[in-house]
Amino acid sequence: MNKLTLLRYLGNSFVILGYYTILWGDLKYGLLIKLLAGTLLLPSFIKLRMWDSVVICGFFLTIEISKLIQIFLVS
Repeated sequence: MNKLTLLRYLGNSFVILGYYTILWGDLKYGLLIKLLAGTLLLPSFIKLRMWDSVVICGFFLTIEISKLIQIFLVS
């Protein structure tokens, strides 16, 4: 199995786990999991030249980072 394929599988699994954690667990840990998922997915999106997915993933990573900063600095 290719390393990028493994990263894509792990990233997609972490996206699902992150959404589950946000909905049924803790927002902070769910965002951290989704942040990890996005960083795992980006290399395969770039390699496959899926630029629309790169932009959307970057957009969501920006939102997640800003929310994490808000959570850690305000709380």
